[in-house]
Amino acid sequence: MLFFKIMIKRRFILSLILKWLDRDEIIIISGPRRTGKTTLLYMIREELLKKRIPEKNIFMLNLEDIDVLQELRRSPKALLKYIIDENKKNYFLIDEIQYLEEPTNFLKYLYDMHRNKVKLIVTGSYLFELKGQFRDSLVGRKVQFRLSPLTFAEYVDFKDEELLPYLSKTEIPGSIHNDLLTLLEEYLVYGGMPEVVLTDDIEIKKTLLKEYVNTYLRKDIRYISGSNDILRYNDLLSILAGQISGLLNIQEICNTLGMSHAKVKKYLEHFILSSVVYFVPPFYTNVRTQISKMRKIFLFDIGIRNQIIQNFSFPAIRNDAGALFENFLFNELINLIGQENIFYYRTKVGAEIDFIIRREKIIPVEVKYKKLKKPVGIKALKYFIEKNKIDRGYLVNLTLNQIINNGKIEAVDFVRFVSHLKRL
Repeated sequence: MLFFKIMIKRRFILSLILKWLDRDEIIIISGPRRTGKTTLLYMIREELLKKRIPEKNIFMLNLEDIDVLQELRRSPKALLKYIIDENKKNYFLIDEIQYLEEPTNFLKYLYDMHRNKVKLIVTGSYLFELKGQFRDSLVGRKVQFRLSPLTFAEYVDFKDEELLPYLSKTEIPGSIHNDLLTLLEEYLVYGGMPEVVLTDDIEIKKTLLKEYVNTYLRKDIRYISGSNDILRYNDLLSILAGQISGLLNIQEICNTLGMSHAKVKKYLEHFILSSVVYFVPPFYTNVRTQISKMRKIFLFDIGIRNQIIQNFSFPAIRNDAGALFENFLFNELINLIGQENIFYYRTKVGAEIDFIIRREKIIPVEVKYKKLKKPVGIKALKYFIEKNKIDRGYLVNLTLNQIINNGKIEAVDFVRFVSHLKRL
């Protein structure tokens, strides 16, 4: 029943993937474990059938099946024996490609030699990009999509699809806004992992999150690092989880854990590679006014973060509600504009802005987890906008929508800001 419930909910990334089905490029879907990559393959299969691709030309292969894995490990040519009709394109949807010893060579051979009759759509945990398995030899041969936990729009769709259209409206009834705020509060506690979202039982939610941290994160750490030093990784991850939206101070971590600078740096690199932890660099136009090169810390899922620190209290009674809200908005941003376009701003004199978006224009964004009735905390926004001649900055909050500062600053509630992101 759980799988069926997931199946009927389309992930928004699917529409982007479908544009590439009629092209030759290998479609690669990667991302953290348990975010729905296998489910997405089944959705793609259904779309192929809707396009009247004969079922005999569609093949679902899971490399967790040891027999299939052993067969394909011997030679990529083994894939060709599945083909019944060589006069038409054959679609191979391969799950867990990272289990092959040389997945890059496997994909490259089939693309170079057989793309006229083979279309490859593969999933893999981010692990297959590590240890040199995913190399530049696929440049020009692939298009890659990263699947994250549910965005807030997907979360709303999963929880109450009737509310989804309001995310794109400029006028939202008060009762609907309150419903969306209630969903946000739940999202800030349990996050967006699909299995967690799809159960209403609080204890099951907690058990699923605990299982993820205890099983998948530890398993991935062993794979990435080749180390059994799990306790040290856990200690470091606990520190990072406790400091989301704060600055990464490596020396302070070294002192706390009694670890060398080199080892802490190495462990941090492993977390970056795993896409569990994100580090956001500072934005600056003048090196002398930059406080440091320290980066801000965020985690890929808020529910996972709360499991790590063992706190499932609701935001109203938490002193880290602001940090949770900032992490939430960061995850929304990277899904729409990519991590490489996101910075933060902080100077020696104390001017601070939570996010600086750098695309065609520079857009400063200040975040307040408050039901504002009037703008607060906009001094740094004003300073940054005037100094850099910015068209507009944003004050994201829970309730207030208002244009201020001669049109240079827009206070916008979190619902409308999610919609704003698509236009930034």
